[in-house]
Amino acid sequence: MKNKIAKVFGKENLEHIENITYSQIHVADLTRRTKSKQAIEIYDAQPEGIDTLVIENPGLDITATFFKPQCFLDERGKEPDNCEGVFYLSDPAGETWILFLEIKDCKSTNISTYFTQAKEQIKKVVQIFRDKKIIANDKCVYANISFPRKKTDFYSHLIKPGESKEWRDCYRIFIRGTNNLKIKNRMTIK
Repeated sequence: MKNKIAKVFGKENLEHIENITYSQIHVADLTRRTKSKQAIEIYDAQPEGIDTLVIENPGLDITATFFKPQCFLDERGKEPDNCEGVFYLSDPAGETWILFLEIKDCKSTNISTYFTQAKEQIKKVVQIFRDKKIIANDKCVYANISFPRKKTDFYSHLIKPGESKEWRDCYRIFIRGTNNLKIKNRMTIK
């Protein structure tokens, strides 16, 4: 997967983090906090003073690819809004999951203003991956939208009744909205 992504978008437009085997993967978006000097960071423990998306890992070897600015320039030189990146198994032997992530590091009182935008960012990038033949058109993928500063559940506000089924049927995306994901095995994420 890593090589396919790099071949399509160019190594200079991506950041790969390989061999992530932490039992808890903490993902933080530092863009706003560092005035764009840093972007997405991965930690093996909760960093002090930073809210994160937590991914529980049963010991799988995972690779993360994050998209740098200008990664998705179209033929007119425009870049669509895009999600932060994608996680996948480092050894993709057989059928495995793929997880697209969008993290919004905003005040918890502002999250509803980002619901539509975050969902569109996920849809656009998954479609780009399909159009570029990185993933097959019929491949079901996972996507998660995280608001790390929100301490209570926001899923039912983000994903309206019936929308989860619509995403699965129309876009072949298992959409999630949580700050805590659990990888069950090579095939399933909860």
